[in-house]
This record gives sequence, C-alpha cells and structure tokens, in this order.
Amino acid sequence: MAEKPEARVKRMIKAYLKSTGAWFCMPIGGPYSTHGVPDILACLGGRMIGIECKAFGKKSTVTPAQKDQLARITDAGGVAILADRVEDVKAALAEAGLP
Repeated sequence: MAEKPEARVKRMIKAYLKSTGAWFCMPIGGPYSTHGVPDILACLGGRMIGIECKAFGKKSTVTPAQKDQLARITDAGGVAILADRVEDVKAALAEAGLP
C-alpha cells in the first residue's frame, strides 16, 4: 500500500526531529482526546513544540480547532508550527533559536 501524502510529511518531520535529539510523540485522537491537538508534540532545548502536519500544498485545510490549539501553544510560550514539508519545521525552529 502506498504511503499517503500526509504520512510522508510526518515521517520526514519525525526523522528530522530524531536527528536533533528532540523528544517527540504523536498523540492518538479519540472520543476523550482534545480536538485540534497537533499531530506531533515535541520538546527541544526546553521548549514545547506542536506541529500540525498537512500534505504538501494543503495548509489551507487546517481546521478552526487546530488553529486554536496552535495559538494556545504560542500563547503559552511554545513553538507552534503548521507544516506541509520538513523545511517549515527547520525554519520555525531556527526562528525560535532552536537547532
């Protein structure tokens, strides 16, 4: 079975995070989970990072709940990233002063 476009983006981002030494996990959604939680939660350099992954060119499909959660992460001092490619993550982490 072929890898779906969003799964490919997630795989590449996870490989990059692993190369930086970041801790990360992918929360599993369900009836008791919080809506809009990013696909990947990470910690690097003492900073919390939330990464909402989309297939390439599909950033516009972010939901209001996802936007809200990303804003809440930023408001709390974390790094919130909407990514459709690994370069988005690299750029956002560099802007935040993280490796």
